[in-house]
Amino acid sequence: MSTKKTTSDGLEILYNRYYKDNPTRQLELEKARLDDEIARKLIKIKEKYNLSNQDVAKLINREESAIEALENADYEGDSFLLLNLIATALKMKIKFELISV
Repeated sequence: MSTKKTTSDGLEILYNRYYKDNPTRQLELEKARLDDEIARKLIKIKEKYNLSNQDVAKLINREESAIEALENADYEGDSFLLLNLIATALKMKIKFELISV
């Protein structure tokens, strides 16, 4: 007789219900996680160099609204590419790493 594993972990319940067997949703979730991480990196960069969104936008010749969207993890374009442009303009490099899960 097999018993079904149950959990009271809300995040695990939501993942199992909405993402577990849905590769499209899993990709959307990973993009959201990446966008969030990029937003956090941008905030740290701005704090480190004492930059405003306007300063960053001028630095990479973009609209300030793109920087605001990136910082709020709402950027519709390639957020990793935009962060790379910012890092390059500040003579920084992005470390990209693949890890096993």
